[in-house]
Amino acid sequence: MTPWAAHLFVIVLVMSNIPLVVSAESREPHHQQQQQCGNTTTSCSSEIQCCKARYSPTSFGCLSNGTFCCTPGPSLEPSPHLPNCLIIGDSVSIGYTPAATLLLQDVCQLQHGPYDTTNGGAGNTKYGLACLPNFLRTQRQTQVKWDVIMFNFGLHDLVNTPEAKAIYRDDLAMIKQQLIAEQPQAKLLYATTTPFMVDAMQNNTIVEDLNRLALEVMSSSDQHIDIVDLHAVVTNHCGDLYEDCSWCNQKPCGMHYNTMGYAALG
Repeated sequence: MTPWAAHLFVIVLVMSNIPLVVSAESREPHHQQQQQCGNTTTSCSSEIQCCKARYSPTSFGCLSNGTFCCTPGPSLEPSPHLPNCLIIGDSVSIGYTPAATLLLQDVCQLQHGPYDTTNGGAGNTKYGLACLPNFLRTQRQTQVKWDVIMFNFGLHDLVNTPEAKAIYRDDLAMIKQQLIAEQPQAKLLYATTTPFMVDAMQNNTIVEDLNRLALEVMSSSDQHIDIVDLHAVVTNHCGDLYEDCSWCNQKPCGMHYNTMGYAALG
């Protein structure tokens, strides 16, 4: 069983000629002026208010545009010696990040953005677009030059209307452009959205539709982003349509996985 995410991170690091051991001097982090949120490890930049974030392990986040309370960015400060790798995504990516982190512990310091150990993660594209700057900084507001970033949006955008899908496509395109602009040195990867059989068993193809739109966004000729097809990893094991699978954490299957499933995805 190939752990897909970790395997591809290694390939990308090698193919991109990113040194697996770097000098501490080249990794000197940049700290913004900041304010501490309560008596916690979470901070916000001095001009942004702290707020109560539902899924934050510290209970705090940073207010964006006066609307979204953004969950903090990655929990650890950047590694001064290893490449720094980031996964941005929802609760599925939260599930497989620990397995990938363990496999990559001698290759890169892998973290999840946002810092969320339970649910929600990067949310839908509207939330992700507003909060992306926060996800790219550590929870202490340290700016990081990431070496590899893998990102995904989809399971929080499952509204099957033409209008909703158009918004998803436009938002995802803006997230892509923002990542390119803010992290020009990073190798970017896009992970396809994994299946949601509750919809699929009712002939609702919204996950497949969103993946097609995402592939269109990522395949633009001038700014092509490579794809990590986690949807295919699941369907190759479980089948195109399934109510039960050895990787699911419940029966009938929903959108989350057990330890075996997350180990395969990670």
